[in-house]
Amino acid sequence: MLDSPFSKYEEISKLVKNIDKIVFYIADIADSKCKLRSQTGDTLEQFYKLSKKDGQVVGSNFGQKPFTFVLGRGEVISGMDIAMDGMCVGEQRKKNEPLHYFVELKSIFRPNPGEKWITDEGVHIIVGFIVPVTHEISEDECIKAEEGDTLYQQYTLHLEDGTFVDSSWSRNKPFIFKLRRNQVVAGMDIGMDGMCEGERRKLIIPPELGYGEKGRAPRIPGNAPLHFEVLLEKIIKPEKIEL
Repeated sequence: MLDSPFSKYEEISKLVKNIDKIVFYIADIADSKCKLRSQTGDTLEQFYKLSKKDGQVVGSNFGQKPFTFVLGRGEVISGMDIAMDGMCVGEQRKKNEPLHYFVELKSIFRPNPGEKWITDEGVHIIVGFIVPVTHEISEDECIKAEEGDTLYQQYTLHLEDGTFVDSSWSRNKPFIFKLRRNQVVAGMDIGMDGMCEGERRKLIIPPELGYGEKGRAPRIPGNAPLHFEVLLEKIIKPEKIEL
């Protein structure tokens, strides 16, 4: 069995109770050292360890790729949303009930809206930058997505009322498709055309460029606008397809 990761934090921890009666310990990080605290709508990268009351480890991703989700959007159990609200990067917390969670926040992405426009077809595009450091990809640094390119995309999809539908982040692997080869809804092809490798965008796709009148059961009703947050992780040009 793994050594308990909690022991060295117990002395500097404080017990916190919130209105939902979820109890967890916090390894404090001073406000002066915390540049950004997590809040609803942030995309978080998280390491976790889940164990039973007797210490038996049920699951852990420490030493592996972090788990990514949007805070406060129902993508994880409600207790996890509550426990990770207001965290700093590098902070670790322990939640005791009903299972034992030990979590560490690796990173926070908070969209800082940049340029935005509406395409001729009606797709709303908003470019998002990383906070607190804002870095726009310059034209001479941009590897641009073009027709026929293979795109490695991470996405989160919500309905207009905020209902969570799906996320590639939860599977810890990107969604891969060829641009403008009818492998995704038309609005996605339009919204990612000309996008730079490493760029993030928010896309609002009208029903006629999404799943139309029929929708896509059971999660997407008919005539539903699609709200995507996308990251273009990698572009592979046709002549450089990896085996």
